[in-house]
Amino acid sequence: MKRRPLILIALIVILPLTALTWAALRIAESEQIVVRQRFRELMEDRLHDVNANVAIFFENTERSLNQVTAIDHFDVDQLRRVIRSEPSMLQMFVLSPSGQITYPDPGNMESLNGRERLFLVQAAKMFTGKDLKEAIVRSEHATNVASGLVAEEDNRSAPSQPPAPASSRTFRSPAPQAVQKLQAQQQVQAPSQLVEDAYSVAQVQNIADFTESSGWFVWYWDRGLNLIYWQRRSSGHIVGCALERARWMADLVAHLPETVDSATEKVRRVATRVRLVNTSAESVYQWGSFEPDQTQPLCEVPVVAPLASWRLQCFVPEDQLTAGTGRSVYFTLAAGLCAVAAVLAVVAVLFIREYARDMRQASQQVSFVNQVSHELKTPLTNIRMYAELLDRDLQGMENAGAARPKERLNIILSEGQRLSRLIGNVLTFARQQRRTLQLQLREEIPDRLIRTILDRFEPVFGDQRIDVQLELNAGQTMSLDPDFVEQILGNLVSNVEKYAASGGLLRIESQLSRSDSVSRIPNESATTGSSLCRLTIDVIDKGPGVEPSKRSEIFQPFARASNTLSYAAGTGIGLSIARELARLHGGDVVLMESATGCWFRITLRGGPQADAD
Repeated sequence: MKRRPLILIALIVILPLTALTWAALRIAESEQIVVRQRFRELMEDRLHDVNANVAIFFENTERSLNQVTAIDHFDVDQLRRVIRSEPSMLQMFVLSPSGQITYPDPGNMESLNGRERLFLVQAAKMFTGKDLKEAIVRSEHATNVASGLVAEEDNRSAPSQPPAPASSRTFRSPAPQAVQKLQAQQQVQAPSQLVEDAYSVAQVQNIADFTESSGWFVWYWDRGLNLIYWQRRSSGHIVGCALERARWMADLVAHLPETVDSATEKVRRVATRVRLVNTSAESVYQWGSFEPDQTQPLCEVPVVAPLASWRLQCFVPEDQLTAGTGRSVYFTLAAGLCAVAAVLAVVAVLFIREYARDMRQASQQVSFVNQVSHELKTPLTNIRMYAELLDRDLQGMENAGAARPKERLNIILSEGQRLSRLIGNVLTFARQQRRTLQLQLREEIPDRLIRTILDRFEPVFGDQRIDVQLELNAGQTMSLDPDFVEQILGNLVSNVEKYAASGGLLRIESQLSRSDSVSRIPNESATTGSSLCRLTIDVIDKGPGVEPSKRSEIFQPFARASNTLSYAAGTGIGLSIARELARLHGGDVVLMESATGCWFRITLRGGPQADAD
């Protein structure tokens, strides 16, 4: 079987399988993306559930602290008893309507206990700066706007930065100069003197004339984030309490999950890790069986206020996230590929069988034609031989009765030559297809060979009144295959007889030249040097010519100018055989440009020149 059909069969099998495989892989990839997205949404829902628990914790804490700070009599002993009764409270403080701290009183350090003094030192920046005051103002302003107590024109005159609840913001402003001095001298001055110096230079802003309100304030000191809950009383005083960091964090963790037996891990059997991270991206608390080594979480959500700067992050192992996904697609892919491969295999087998059968039939037909041609060639040779002998016998007769038989004999010779050329073309074409054509070089004089070939067409040319003009300039011997030359020239001259007889002219020119370039004679093992012969034969007629659209097709096998029944008979293989034989002879047959008719140029290469006999 030839290579091209095998390549075609391979493409028929491989291309559909490749396309199906690519489509299935894309579907599997899309399924993994969808599964990953759905799992991310599922884990975000879990984080929001955890966030809801955090929100509940702070709501309960706020409700409890709201009751604790709902006091209007600020007796120092009573405030201290409240502090001692609340283990989650670090310290309480009271601000006057003008914004000055009245408890713990920084102006009376001798009456303060150690916790109150330490609190004043730690909170000096908060009280002397603008953070707490601005947080209270903004929170109250937002409350008034929400309740409709502030006119629209007041909103227009508000600062360029929109107000926001203290519970959703963290306020950190630079410390006043006195506080910076206080912090620089903490190691050398007494605490009472530090507090008095700091609070004595503090610039206090008036934050009175507001309705009752409350909220959270976040401030940073020591180990990080600290929480303060404040409430403005109807008298204008601010009552606040700072929470014990370790205690409220422990209470918060108590509201977070403790086990790793989550619904997701049960259903998906995928280990997870959830982390609560602070502003510095440090893990505060975590749970789950997975130990992540990557830095980027699958998803994260911000924690509710007042811990808005914290994040809940979920980590999932990448190799297990999409484990098991795409199995249905891969199974379908395997089943589909097997089914398609089976169908294509059956189609390929049927195609090969049909192709092999057609090739056998074609081979049998070609073999039959070759055999018939060979069988016809032998009796045709005898017919031509005896016709030529009879022609010689009639040439010796001078009577008038011999003219009529001579005319009929010429027709027999002409038709015999035509049939001989047809059989020769068929046999040559078959040998060409089997790649068995070989040159049989002999020393010949090209002009003599050309005249011999044209003599066989003389009766036909006489009947069709075709004028033959010869300009032969190849009278020296050269190595060529006379049978090939006879078949090449015979096919071109026969075309003039069949297609260009209306022009009434056939002109043949020959030229023999020497080539000094190194070349290789076809089918010869040795390379010849200089003095190679180049034979050029031009066959020119004045017939209708060839249409420009057909010029590139006339040398193709079975190509004809017209396939109508009224057109001249022919097999369409004469020109293709002529070109193939000329190329085997180291030359070519080309159709030259001409104003009228056809101009074919034959070029042949042969052995060294020699003088004619």
